[in-house]
Amino acid sequence: MIRLLSCIALIVAMVATMDRVLASALGDLLLRSDDRFMAVYRPTPPDERPADVVVLGNSRADNHFPTEAVSAATCGTAINLGMGGAPTTVSDALWQDYVERHGAPRLLILEPTGVVDNPRTLADVPLLAHYSPRVDELVRKVDHGQWLSNHAFHLMAFNSNQTIRLAAGLVRPSGDRTLSGTVPAPLRAQLANAPEETMVGFQPNWEAMDRIIQTARAQGTKVAVVITPFYPVHAAKLTNYDAFFEDMKRRLPADVAFIDARRGVQKEELFMDALHVNEDGVKAMFAALEPDLRPLGACPVDAIASLSTPVETSSR
Repeated sequence: MIRLLSCIALIVAMVATMDRVLASALGDLLLRSDDRFMAVYRPTPPDERPADVVVLGNSRADNHFPTEAVSAATCGTAINLGMGGAPTTVSDALWQDYVERHGAPRLLILEPTGVVDNPRTLADVPLLAHYSPRVDELVRKVDHGQWLSNHAFHLMAFNSNQTIRLAAGLVRPSGDRTLSGTVPAPLRAQLANAPEETMVGFQPNWEAMDRIIQTARAQGTKVAVVITPFYPVHAAKLTNYDAFFEDMKRRLPADVAFIDARRGVQKEELFMDALHVNEDGVKAMFAALEPDLRPLGACPVDAIASLSTPVETSSR
C-alpha cells in the first residue's frame, strides 16, 4: 500500500512539474507574439518609446479605432487595447497594468459602452492572468472555479481561442481590426422587428470607469470618452438612447472630453451589424471625429487650425 501511494505521489509530482514547466515555456513563447495585448506585458524595447495614445473598451473600441487612423488624428503612436465582449472591469485591469509597466500615455481614448456588458464576463482576459497578478485576482473574483483550475493546472489558462491568436501573431503581424461587409438582409429584418430595449449600466463597470479616469488624470493623461456609432434601426429600439448618454456625460469630470459620435455615421451600407461600422464606416467616423481628437493629441497648432468644422459630433 505504501509503495502504491508513493507511486501515485510521484506521478502527481511529475504531472505538476511538467505542467508548470510547459506553462512557463508556453507563456514565454507567446510573450513574443505580435498580438497587442502581449505589448502590455512585454518590456518596451530600448529603441522604442511607449505609445502616446491608448484606446480602451469592448469590441466597439477594438474594431472602430485602427491604430493608423488614431495616430494620424492625434499625431502620435497608438495602441488599441479594446477587447471584444469586455466589460469595463476588464478594461480597467488592462489599463492599470499598462500604466504600471509603461507609464501613462498623453491621451486615453475610452469607448464607454462596455459599462452595459455583464461584469461577470471575462472575455479573452483569463490567459493574461499568467502575466498579471491583477488579472489573476479579477479571474478569482469573477469565476472562482476557473481560477482554482488555472492554479491547479497552469496550462488551463492557455485553453482558449486567445492562445491560437497569440500563436498566429508569432508568424505574421496582426492586421487592421476593422470589419468588412454590410448588415445582411436577415439581420436587418431581425433588427427591424426586434422589441424595444433599455440600456442599463452595471455598477461595477461604472466604478471601473471612474478608476480608469482617475488614474489617467492623476498621471496627467488627457481623457476622451468617445461614443462610436450605432446602427440607426437598432438605436431607435433603445428607449433611453439619449438619456443614458446624457447621464454618462454628467458623471464625468469637467476636464474629460465627451465626444458623441453616435450619429456621426448614418448610412446603412457603412455598418457591419447593430453595434459596429465597417471599414468605410470607420473612415467616415474618423472624418467626423478628427477635429475633436486632434487638439487632444500632439499635432502642430497650424495643422489644427486648418481643419474643417466637425460633422455631427460634440465635445466638452
